[in-house]
Amino acid sequence: MKWRLLFFSLFLMVASPVKAQFTYKWDTKFFSFTSPFELKQMSSSIDEFNWQNDEYTIEISAFGIGYYNTYYGGQDIKSVANQVATDQSFYDMDKLKEYGDSLPLMESGYYVLAKTPGMDANQYAAVIVVVGFSEKRKIYFEARIYCFNNKYKKGIEIAKSFKFDK
Repeated sequence: MKWRLLFFSLFLMVASPVKAQFTYKWDTKFFSFTSPFELKQMSSSIDEFNWQNDEYTIEISAFGIGYYNTYYGGQDIKSVANQVATDQSFYDMDKLKEYGDSLPLMESGYYVLAKTPGMDANQYAAVIVVVGFSEKRKIYFEARIYCFNNKYKKGIEIAKSFKFDK
């Protein structure tokens, strides 16, 4: 009986698909996120961080906390995320099922799901606009996760993994 249980357990471990997770770090900003698929770093500078593959692009811009206080001071983080999406000409934030949510690994972070403007009425890409800040690190960031295949659930999974490292 014990052997059967052992073999059954081993079978489940081997037969169960393993979900790979890739971690991407921006060391100078103490920031990281995970992705269920591999991404290639396209550029990185003191205030910009860009990764992509054939279906997704992640662009992150970092600013000092003074930028946040100057432009968005007094607004709740959800309002800031919507304002940033609107300012970047994204639309339909209020019409999409998964409108937005707080970031679970970040005290002050929020994402909204939107669409990019396209050439024709039905031509667009889903984009997740993410904003957050760390009072401790004195950093505010804005990110865009473009889902060119319009499979935005994986993009939301990435957004929910955003965090400032300790």
